[in-house]
Amino acid sequence: MIIRWICEKCSKKWIYPIEKCVYCKGNTIKQKGSNIKVIGITKVTIPSVMHPIIPYNIILLQDEFGNRLPKKTMKDYKIGDAYVEHKAKTKDGVSVIKVKYDIYESIKEAIGLLNSFELNSGDKILIKISAVIAAYPYQSVNTNPDFLDALLRVLYDYRVKKENIIVAEQALIGSDATDAVAKAGILEICKKHEVNFADISKGPFEELESDGYKFNIYKEVLKRKIINAPVMKTNFQLGISGAVENLSRLVDEKTQRMMYYDGINKTIPKLMKAIDSFTIADATKGMQGQGPLASGEPAFLNLVYACKNAAVLDTIFCKATDLQIPPHVELSRQNLPAKDIEVVGNELDALKYPIKPAAPNNTSHPDIKVIDTRACPACLNLMNELTSKMIGARGEQITIVMGSGITENILHEERVVILGDCAIKKIGKLNVKCDAKIEENLDRIEQIILLKKLLETKGTPKITNVDKVKSKMKNLLSRVVR
Repeated sequence: MIIRWICEKCSKKWIYPIEKCVYCKGNTIKQKGSNIKVIGITKVTIPSVMHPIIPYNIILLQDEFGNRLPKKTMKDYKIGDAYVEHKAKTKDGVSVIKVKYDIYESIKEAIGLLNSFELNSGDKILIKISAVIAAYPYQSVNTNPDFLDALLRVLYDYRVKKENIIVAEQALIGSDATDAVAKAGILEICKKHEVNFADISKGPFEELESDGYKFNIYKEVLKRKIINAPVMKTNFQLGISGAVENLSRLVDEKTQRMMYYDGINKTIPKLMKAIDSFTIADATKGMQGQGPLASGEPAFLNLVYACKNAAVLDTIFCKATDLQIPPHVELSRQNLPAKDIEVVGNELDALKYPIKPAAPNNTSHPDIKVIDTRACPACLNLMNELTSKMIGARGEQITIVMGSGITENILHEERVVILGDCAIKKIGKLNVKCDAKIEENLDRIEQIILLKKLLETKGTPKITNVDKVKSKMKNLLSRVVR
């Protein structure tokens, strides 16, 4: 499909959305060309960073209105050939659509190419967005508000009533979902459409057993059709934060902690068997590098992914971005070979563009490394916030260790700091002494003061009772000053 915006009065054309003609101030209409033919071909045999796989073709397409559009393809065409985008033949097919200025049309096209998307006017919908911490839209941490706006308009096209839609999310443990959606611009979109936002952490929850594992799952999940709307990101802990990871926050805090304690690669696939969802994923910007939080950087992918199967969608995202497919995605895919996945809309080889993977031991501070041993989201969030507050303070390198998989060997490494209740509980069971521990239940200012002291301490880092008293006094003084 080729889209142009046409002035109704003077017939001027634009390739991007515009409401009023800049020449005559007339209203514009959207012109969609669907009868498309190939009118030009260029074969490219030299690779580049953005286009590493060769050879490929750039074909020039023209619709019935004379509008033209270039497109990358690995297939060979002849001048005059019809260009047709075929629908998926399998229920687990993935559609991947390039965004050409209009996210709304890209979402519609992505859904339209699948045979597994069905909605009725009476359906009740839960849109599970991604809004994990308070961050601005340009940081690519949370679902793009423009993406949510477009998705809601697409649902209205299917005659879904706005009163039957809720947008829901649970921020990372330790963060507030309302703060996250407000800063991300998502709350504004909800108000614009008169759609309710629900903080999943407030429940209610209902116990559900899947594959021998018990989950306390958000009760609305059992009453509504779930549209999973994640932002596609790298994740230093899991490899990627995508469609599968986004659904893990449909359970309560206690269950999340237990899932990571028992091994997230084993427990997420069990949860996936219990949740029936359809994913429309936001890769308009996407994230690369040290995701999934504010240490990552925008990838500017300009894509929309759609699929009935969340794990299949994550697999194609990894293949398109040259990232390793994480174990939790492989296991959640339930024996469907990656090579057998059907991709429609854009060809996988034509999409391939390598992005920066996350480095599992790096933090936002150059002197602080991390060893993650099955840390829960609370520890992940705490580590990210504390290390980002250390910017500007330098010292000798320390290594933060977090998670329930901690071993005695790790504790023998130089300048180790234990962070979070999971790790502290585990070293208690190991009966090993460690003088550098930061508990979750301390005030955030006290945690920052203690970590700064450890960073600046030479030799073996220690936290004494005197240090704890000093941190409390500084915390109280800071509150008095404020």
